[in-house]
Amino acid sequence: MFLPIRTDYRMVRTPWVNYALVAANVLLYLMGYQGGSAKGILRINHMLLHPDSPQLLQFFSSVFLHGSLPHLLGNMVFLWIFGNAVNDRFGQVGYLAFYLAGGVLAGIGYVLMSGHAPVLGASGAISAVTGAYLVMLPRVRITILIVFYFITTMEVSSLYFLAFQFVFNLWMSLTPRFTGNPEGGVAYAAHSSGYVFGIAVTAVLLAARLLPRDPMDLLNLMRSTRRRSHYRHMVSRGFAPFVGEAVSAIRPPPPPEAGFVGPPPVPSAAAREGQLRQQISEAYDRHDVAKAAEAYLQLVQIAEDAVLSQGQQLDVANKLMESERYPAAADAYERFLKHYGTYEHIADIHLMLGLLYGRYLHQYERARQYLRRAAGSLTDPRKAELARGDLEALQDRP
Repeated sequence: MFLPIRTDYRMVRTPWVNYALVAANVLLYLMGYQGGSAKGILRINHMLLHPDSPQLLQFFSSVFLHGSLPHLLGNMVFLWIFGNAVNDRFGQVGYLAFYLAGGVLAGIGYVLMSGHAPVLGASGAISAVTGAYLVMLPRVRITILIVFYFITTMEVSSLYFLAFQFVFNLWMSLTPRFTGNPEGGVAYAAHSSGYVFGIAVTAVLLAARLLPRDPMDLLNLMRSTRRRSHYRHMVSRGFAPFVGEAVSAIRPPPPPEAGFVGPPPVPSAAAREGQLRQQISEAYDRHDVAKAAEAYLQLVQIAEDAVLSQGQQLDVANKLMESERYPAAADAYERFLKHYGTYEHIADIHLMLGLLYGRYLHQYERARQYLRRAAGSLTDPRKAELARGDLEALQDRP
């Protein structure tokens, strides 16, 4: 068994809608609206989705019902782990509409692809949520609990974990022995339909800028991969990046004089940016934040507005602060503020910038501005006292 138990995504706002959805599923189960017994099945029969004679209300009601306690717990774990972050990105109203639409489209997919067995469960809607997570946050690290002949944990990228889930469910939904969803079986058709809906809709919303973009979302990763592939193809055919013309593939250039070693080709700025972002991602995969910070410092030299994903940008800024590279740390925190201004703990960032500008960079007016914001917003008494103490110490500074 492979079960996700946490991610390293940092929330910006409280996902109230996802909390309410989890609570509604659990409450209905505890009230007896569940398929764990013959009495329960009889009670909820009119709320199940019946493929032979589907009714509009059943596309919604069936999404909040579960057949057994393991069925409920498995779905709620996935909804909690992935739904909170998607709620954070979509907002409260947008997430509710997306979740319900995902459940309805998953039900439609089941009706079109399945046999005749009635279906219940939040799996289709949750598949839409995890599909959205795959598109928006493919580089987030997921901790997975592995229960086999042993119990252990491991960390993987959400890209690999959720892509595997999608491919597995799609394959199962197209396998004839499973498409009928026999009694007690799994509605793979609903799962794969939910995934397709979540992936497609989220990709469109990101492309249209109706959702906040992330430098490491799936569309940007695909674009970077395409650019790198195109660049390698051009270089392999003799393209000189800073000359702008290709050496003839029919008549190769004359060989250099004996003993002459020419300079290696210099990649273009766009290609170099892609290389550095790849280095940062690989360093994070190895949990080597120091290496990621070094690559980041090179990145900001060639890309004026470069910024990493929220978690990576904050980790790099903290690492630069820890290694006493104060100007670079201040710049990294400033970039974080510019791109992630709604971060839940933004007062902590104000405090760090106030300390940096006041104690190390001697930019006292900027330090006072940030310390005032921090002192008025921090809820931790020790941090608030620290901000007020440094602010008082800077009162006589020019």
